[in-house]
Amino acid sequence: MFNLLSVFGLLHFAQIWLAIPLALAFSFAYAATRYEAPRDILKKAASVGFWLFFFLALVAVILRLVV
Repeated sequence: MFNLLSVFGLLHFAQIWLAIPLALAFSFAYAATRYEAPRDILKKAASVGFWLFFFLALVAVILRLVV
């Protein structure tokens, strides 16, 4: 049987994956505007990317508990 709620649940889950390339692009762009050496850019991008994913996951968990 076709369940419309399960389709919307899968669609919502699939949209979360769109945040990964956006966060990677943001972290690399931010690091590239601050540093010139490739090693420094990669280190800062990894740091910013980690914190960005951490806070995105934290907000997702909070929203999941509240809603």
